[in-house]
Amino acid sequence: MRAVLLTAGLVAVMGLITGCSSKCESVCGNYNACELSQKPTDVDCPSFCSDVDSFNSRAKAAGQESCDAQFQAHLDCWEKNSGQICSSDFDGCNDARQAWTDCMTTYCAAVAEAKQTDPNCSKGKPTLKPF
Repeated sequence: MRAVLLTAGLVAVMGLITGCSSKCESVCGNYNACELSQKPTDVDCPSFCSDVDSFNSRAKAAGQESCDAQFQAHLDCWEKNSGQICSSDFDGCNDARQAWTDCMTTYCAAVAEAKQTDPNCSKGKPTLKPF
C-alpha cells in the first residue's frame, strides 16, 4: 500500500513538473522542445489540445465523423517515436498524420460546402497542424 501511494504521488508530482496533463500535451511538449529551425513555430499546447477536442465535438455534432481515433493514432505514433519528433527525415508517422488530416479535411470541406464557418477550418482545409 505504501509503495502504491508513493508511486501515485511521484506520478502526480511529475505531471506538475512537466506541466503535461494529457497525452496530447505531452507529445506537444516534446515537439516544442525542438529547435525553432526544426519546426515552423512553438505550439500553445493547452490551446491546441483543447481545439482538437472541440473540433471533434463539432464534427460529431454536425453528423460527421469524429477524428479522435485518427488523432489518437497520430499521438500514439509520436509517443512511440518521441526521439524522432524533431527530425525532418523521419517519416514513420506520415500515415497517422495523413489519416488525421484526411479526416479533418472531410469535415472542413463539408463546412465550406455548406457556406458555414469553423474556427479550425479555412477554405475547406483544417488549420490544426500535425506534429
